[in-house]
Amino acid sequence: MAYVFNFYTQIIDITNPQTTVVIQDLINEIRTQESSATGMAYPKIADAGGKDNLGGGVSTGITITLYPDWQLRFWAGSYIADITGGNLVGGLGGNPFAYVAGVQIKVIQSAASTIVTSGGSALTTAEHDKLMSGLDATIPPAVWEELLASHQTAGTMGKALKDIKTKATLGAISK
Repeated sequence: MAYVFNFYTQIIDITNPQTTVVIQDLINEIRTQESSATGMAYPKIADAGGKDNLGGGVSTGITITLYPDWQLRFWAGSYIADITGGNLVGGLGGNPFAYVAGVQIKVIQSAASTIVTSGGSALTTAEHDKLMSGLDATIPPAVWEELLASHQTAGTMGKALKDIKTKATLGAISK
């Protein structure tokens, strides 16, 4: 993807008709520009964090925070642009995107973005049978047919139902 950095207007222009910005690619280009001869004469463009190892091959995603006046501007057209692979925040007035007529920007942000590699499959038949073998088919009928008189513990559903039944009975008697 081609980016043009204007340090005076603090706009990062996307110059070719790309509709997707990958956060890792953007931060790589930002760091290249910050370390260029021109970029060294100006303050930083953005901070970035992420890729923290959570263990087990799981890492957090990347978040780029543009400095207050910087914004990303897509090329003119009528399309939906995507920001993928992490979060893009900050920018002028808290908006990291400069307005371009006709462009809708879809940003899927996450407070806890992770990249997870998983394997395996659903339960095997043996695992399913082992899990289900502990169930007792007599428990549900026993619960539903329990006498309300035996429920005395405050705060339980049995006690609440018993109290409702008692109030209804007393109400019927007083009528």
